[in-house]
Amino acid sequence: MAKKYGKPHRYLYLTVMFWFILASLFQTHFLIPHATAAENTVIIIRSQQITAYNEAIKGFEEGCKGKNISIKAIYDLHGDTEEGKRIIQNIKDSRLKPRVILAIGVLAATLVKEQFPDIPIVFCMVINHDRFNLQGANITGISSEASIEDQFTIFKEILGKNKNVGVIYDPSKTGKIISEATIAAKKFEFNLIKTEVLSEKEVASALKNIINKINALWMIPDSTVITKNTLSVIAKITLEHRLPIFCTSDAMVKAGALISVSPNYAYTGLQAALIAQTLLNDPTKTSLGIKQPDKLKLTLNTQTAEIVGINPSSIKYFPDVVLYPQ
Repeated sequence: MAKKYGKPHRYLYLTVMFWFILASLFQTHFLIPHATAAENTVIIIRSQQITAYNEAIKGFEEGCKGKNISIKAIYDLHGDTEEGKRIIQNIKDSRLKPRVILAIGVLAATLVKEQFPDIPIVFCMVINHDRFNLQGANITGISSEASIEDQFTIFKEILGKNKNVGVIYDPSKTGKIISEATIAAKKFEFNLIKTEVLSEKEVASALKNIINKINALWMIPDSTVITKNTLSVIAKITLEHRLPIFCTSDAMVKAGALISVSPNYAYTGLQAALIAQTLLNDPTKTSLGIKQPDKLKLTLNTQTAEIVGINPSSIKYFPDVVLYPQ
């Protein structure tokens, strides 16, 4: 038997082993990249724990379901720059190499932009993102402000024939927004009464100078104008003159502004998931630019509406309207 079947058996064994090794090499070099690509890993880096950010994360998680996207970790920077740098460095030192990073809030977005130039980044929930130079070949963002046209559409619905809209701004912070608004105002037949300030100390006097010339005050996300010290003064002066405040923050509506036009935070997270899916499905794409929020919400203070004599019935039937107090 040994003489009859020994060599053929050995040749058969070697032949089988050869094809087994060849098949293994083929799988390693050709199949495994597709297998690992099937696991589309994402990490989330959040600037700090606040309700709006958490809503965006929930929306992102919901948007990833059934899309073959694996969220490997959620990191919280606790609103601290030094702590954030330490956490970011730990992520870089780890073996975890995500294919996409979702950065939520300005601290997360700026640190991630600096430290991960080779990984596609999607950022959201960054107020006035133009100020932070969040641009690059690997960066996609969702604006945290409704477009000026979307805002003006709502304002016109409320103001009717009243055309004079005042705005106070620091040109170094929000000059670009005002330039765009000046063009848009013509389309909506608004008379945009603009007042420049260079410090928060100038805000009260700037408002007093225009208060008798305007039908409403438009508050844009300008960190010189909107501070703890100025908000109470602005609210006091506008209520005394029964003037509505339009803004982009539901927190300000709860503090007395009439209405805000802002992104739906959960839907912003869902929109970020769709962007991440697009980037993961096509590795040749590393950036989709800056996107406007797909879905907005209106927050209306009904008590303020009564004080300033505004009938909110025209917007109560808009989709996604939140009435405060409920």
